Amino acid sequence: MKSTLTHIANPIYDVVFRYMMEDNRVARLFLSAVLGEEVEELLFSPTEYTRKLGGEAGITVTRMDFNARIRQADGNSRVVLVELQKAKYHHQLMRFRSYLGKQYQNPQNIGPGGSPLPIYPIYILAESFTVEEIPVIRVSRGYTDAATQAPLTEKHPFIEALTHDATVIQAKHLKGRRRTVLEKFLSIFDQSAQSDTRGHILALSEEDYPEAYRPVIRRLHKALQNPNIEEEMDLEDELLNEFHKKDELLAAALQQAEERSAKHDMIRRLHAMGMSLTQIASVAGMDEADVDALLGAAEG
Repeated sequence: MKSTLTHIANPIYDVVFRYMMEDNRVARLFLSAVLGEEVEELLFSPTEYTRKLGGEAGITVTRMDFNARIRQADGNSRVVLVELQKAKYHHQLMRFRSYLGKQYQNPQNIGPGGSPLPIYPIYILAESFTVEEIPVIRVSRGYTDAATQAPLTEKHPFIEALTHDATVIQAKHLKGRRRTVLEKFLSIFDQSAQSDTRGHILALSEEDYPEAYRPVIRRLHKALQNPNIEEEMDLEDELLNEFHKKDELLAAALQQAEERSAKHDMIRRLHAMGMSLTQIASVAGMDEADVDALLGAAEG
């Protein structure tokens, strides 16, 4: 029997993602799934930042910070600062580092007993940076005795405060990947499930979605009923289209500059070989006057 498809707003869009995470229960489910540990409580509402990179025609990066109480496998709880960044592109590395650095500097990020909170970054990228199709990358630290190479099991606040684990989600590599509960959960970012020409709506099977996390897709289904969300998705499309146009113009300009530089180098080499202006102009497909001017500028 064919399962019924549920239509949801595409959370790769910033406005949809923010709407999803504004629901405290859904936010806890989302973070629990990604972290692989139960988030018992979000101790305060997320601090959310959205910034356009590159001015008005730039690209948008959304960042949210959560103080989360997490239940560990041994039954104990710990409080961590979860820094969640979502972006269309990965190459704004200094921007990612800047956001992370601000968390280290923030004097309010103090846990029980006055110790700095451990920081756990989550990066959600629309594009990919690995050739291998790896939807989720875990970055896990280990403590090791440098002399014996023996692993150390006890964690220390000094190291926890100054280093961090991380999770990177590459939405582009989620296509058809449903090997684990986490990959099934992250199918809400699978862009191959687009069901409209603009990519605003995804279609997925609620029956195939992990039952414990179904409030997430119901929240995204509800987002389709909000006309303000649809309007902001259109604006984000326009913003990215402008970015792509500028990116294409820049690439074309760089290619022309490289071709021009290569031609100028060839002209100088032919001149050094003793060829006449007439011969060089014929080879380069230029006027003799332009070749002469170029060689004169080079000699000057």
